[in-house]
Amino acid sequence: MRRRELLVGAAACLVAGEAGAFGASTKVDVAELDMGKLTRPNAWKRLLYEVMQTTSVECEARVVRVPPGDAQLFQHPFCVLIGDEGFEQPDSHGLEQLSRYLSYGGFLFVDDASGSENSAFDDSVRELARRLFPTRPLSSIPADHSVYRSFFLLKKPLGRIDRFETLEGITVGNLSPLLYCRNDVSGALDRGDDGRARQACVPGGERQRREAIKLGINLVMYSLTANYKRDQAHVKQLMREGRLE
Repeated sequence: MRRRELLVGAAACLVAGEAGAFGASTKVDVAELDMGKLTRPNAWKRLLYEVMQTTSVECEARVVRVPPGDAQLFQHPFCVLIGDEGFEQPDSHGLEQLSRYLSYGGFLFVDDASGSENSAFDDSVRELARRLFPTRPLSSIPADHSVYRSFFLLKKPLGRIDRFETLEGITVGNLSPLLYCRNDVSGALDRGDDGRARQACVPGGERQRREAIKLGINLVMYSLTANYKRDQAHVKQLMREGRLE
C-alpha cells in the first residue's frame, strides 16, 4: 500500500534528522495543506466517516492543518489543498519537503472552491505543479484512470458544481501523486455542526452531492491502494454486490 511506502520514506527522513517522531496510530486521517485562507475541516471529517461506513478502511475522523515545510506532513498519506484565491508559493524548503512527500508515496488532492472558469487559485495551482514537477505537465486524466474505479465506478468528477468534465493530474509512471479538481468537492462535502449541508450542489442537488461523496471515497482509496484495482474483475464484483450505482 502507498501508506506503507510513505512511512518507509519518512522513516528514512527520521534517520537523517529531517522528520519528527511518528504516532502509534495507523488509522487514516486527512492533512489539509496550509497554503491560504480557506479551510473546510468539517468537509473532510465527514468524508472520513463516509469512508468508515462504506469500506473496511479504519479512519480517525480528524483534519490536521500542516504547512508544506512541516515534517509532520509525512504522517498523513492523504493531503488536501483547498482554495478560492491565489496563494503564495512555498519557499525552497517547503517545496523540497512537499516534493519529497509526493515521491515517497504521499498523495495530494487539490480542490478549487472558486467555481470560476479563470481563478487566481487555478493560476497558483498550476505554478505549484510546475515547480514540483518541472518536466511533467498537469493535464486531464483519462476516463479509465484508477481513481474513477478505486471503489465506486464513476464517470466524471462532481462537486458542489458540475462545470469541469475531468480531473487533472500529474502522472509519474502509472501513478498520479497529485490530482486536481475544479468542481469544489469539499463544498459538496462540507456540513455545519448541526449536520446540515452548508452549500447547495448545482445543478444536480442531493444526487450530485452523493456523487461527490463517492468521488471523495475513491480519492482516499486511491491514495492507499494506487492503481491495483484497474482490473475489470474488481469492478464486476462490486456490481454483483450492488455497490456500484
